[in-house]
Amino acid sequence: MKLSLPVWALAAALLPALHSARADVVTDWNVTALSLTQSSPPPIEIRTLALTHVAMFDAVNAVTRTHEAYMKPAPTAPAGASAEAAAAAAAHAVLLSIYPQQKPALDTALQASLAKLSDEGAKSAGSALGRRVAEQCIAMRSGDGWNARVAYTPPGTPGSWQPAPPSMGTFASVAWAEVKPFFVKSSTEVTVPGPLAVDSPQYLKELDEVRRLGGRYSTERTADQTAAAIFTLLNGGQMWNAAARAGAAAKATTMPENARIFAVINMAAMDALITGWEVKRKLGTWRPLTAIRAASRNPDPSWEPLINTPPHPDYVSGHSVTSGAWSRSLQLLFGTDAVPFTATFAGALTRHFTSFSQAAIEIENARIWAGIHTRTADEHGLALGRQVAELAVQRAMKKIE
Repeated sequence: MKLSLPVWALAAALLPALHSARADVVTDWNVTALSLTQSSPPPIEIRTLALTHVAMFDAVNAVTRTHEAYMKPAPTAPAGASAEAAAAAAAHAVLLSIYPQQKPALDTALQASLAKLSDEGAKSAGSALGRRVAEQCIAMRSGDGWNARVAYTPPGTPGSWQPAPPSMGTFASVAWAEVKPFFVKSSTEVTVPGPLAVDSPQYLKELDEVRRLGGRYSTERTADQTAAAIFTLLNGGQMWNAAARAGAAAKATTMPENARIFAVINMAAMDALITGWEVKRKLGTWRPLTAIRAASRNPDPSWEPLINTPPHPDYVSGHSVTSGAWSRSLQLLFGTDAVPFTATFAGALTRHFTSFSQAAIEIENARIWAGIHTRTADEHGLALGRQVAELAVQRAMKKIE
C-alpha cells in the first residue's frame, strides 16, 4: 500500500504534532501517523495504525522483553539498544513504506524523536533494530489482502443491499471481508443475531425512527444530535486514538505499556472491521434511504439522509463495529471506562466525552441521526466489536511471567 499526500500539507499537519507536549515516543508517533491518515478511507487508516503500532511494540519489546512478541520469529535487540530509538525508527519505516512521497516530513519527525536521545551508541543500535522490525512487519502483512479485487453481486431479493444515491457506488470495499486478521481465527468465533426481517414490526419502527430523526430536513432532530451525526464523518481512528492518549495521560502509563496498548487497540479495530465486513457481505441489507423510498406504506421518494449514504450495506454498522472494538479494548487495557476525552473534526467541530462507553453509544445513536443506519445494525455492530476486542485483549502479546 503506497499513498501520497502533498508534502507541504503533511509538513503543516505534522508541525503541531512535533511541538506539542506529549508523553512519549509512542504517542508522538501515534499523532504523526494520524496526521498522515486523516484524509484516508477509514479501513486504510485502521490498517496503517495497526501496522505502525505492532511494529513499534515488537521493537520496544525486543529491548524490554516483558511480553511475548507478536511477530514470529520474535525480534531480538542488540545489547544497549535504545527502546525509544527502536520505536521511532520502526514507525518511521512502516509509514514511509505506505507514504513514500512523504519522506522529508517523516524524516523530520524521526530526527525530532532521535534528538531527544543523548547516547549515540544506543540510538544507533535502536534505530537499526527498529528498521529491521519494520521490514519484518511490512513483509508479514504484504499479502494480507487489503487491495485484492473481490467480486460482489447484490442478491436482488427484497431488503437486500443495492447501490444508493448519490454515489450509486458498487460494494467495492467488500475486499476487507477477506483481509487476514491479527487475532480472530475464524468468522465463527464472533457472532451476531442477524438483521431484522424487513416486514417485521420492529424493523418498520426502526425505519420510522431513521425517517423522522435522520432526514436531511428533519424537524425532530436536535442541534446537538445534528452535531453528533456530522461528527461521525471523522475517521474513527482519529477519535479513538485521542481517547487512548487521554487514557495514557490519566493513568500515567509507561512508554512500553503504551506500545502494547496502542498496538492492541488498533489491531483489534482492524479485526473488528474485517469481521464486520464479512457480516456485511453475507447478510447485507439495504440502507434506510432505499427502504424509505421503496416502502410499501408511506413511501417517500424524495427522502434524503443528513449525510450521504456510504456504498456498502446497512447491517452491520462498520463505524459501530470498530467503535465497539476500540472502546472495549480501551476499557480492558486501562482497567476503567471513566476516561474523559475530547476529539475535533475538521478543526471546528469538537465533542467532549466522559467515558469510552459514552462515546461508543453516541456513535451508535448518531448514525441513526445521520440517516444512514437502523438501530439494530448499530447495536449489533457495537456488540460484535466488543466480542472481537475481548478476544484480542485475551490473546494479545501476553506478559512473560
